Amino acid sequence: MAKRERVKWRFPMRAPMAKPREVRGWVLYGTAVATAFLMLGFRLFYSTSGAISPSFLFEWIDVPFVLAVLAGALAALGLHQALWYRLVTRQGVPLFASSFLMFVVAALLLYGLPAHLGVVTFFYLMFVAAVVLFVYTPMLSYGSKVYTGIAVVGAGALLASSLYGPFTGQAPLWNPVILGTIVAEALLLLGTLRLLQFAVRTMPVAASA
Repeated sequence: MAKRERVKWRFPMRAPMAKPREVRGWVLYGTAVATAFLMLGFRLFYSTSGAISPSFLFEWIDVPFVLAVLAGALAALGLHQALWYRLVTRQGVPLFASSFLMFVVAALLLYGLPAHLGVVTFFYLMFVAAVVLFVYTPMLSYGSKVYTGIAVVGAGALLASSLYGPFTGQAPLWNPVILGTIVAEALLLLGTLRLLQFAVRTMPVAASA
């Protein structure tokens, strides 16, 4: 018994460290976030300076659009690496989908910011919401009931605020950015609800263990 206690004293319990693949994934995710802000910079520049953005093949495929697609690709690859060891679990696919959709919603909010330069309050609210979504995305990987519940409430609030404009006639519903944001927010709400269901189911098991 004394020998067993000495072994425990020599090898104390330590918090699990992130694996190299996870670290690389989150670094790549951070690069995707930086690319999204670079996209915002180009969007604001072309909206305020009157300069015309170079286009590729079609008029709407401009520099900000290409940067937005690049940011999405980097985010998908980064999240795939960061969540690699959770993808094999039952909640792996909903976790990846919800995390990616959270990034997509944040990127779409940034993409649509130049259209709201005339309303300063709304502009800053959208910007803060995008930053919060970018920062909050890694929190979903904890599988916490509290964190996931906050994500559900936030996704519902974003969806309600995005639907308010089209329903009151203040914004066109069929605008590609607005419609894409609403669809992404609705899918994000469904995904976080599914994650919350997993978190509630596994909570008694974790407590009994």
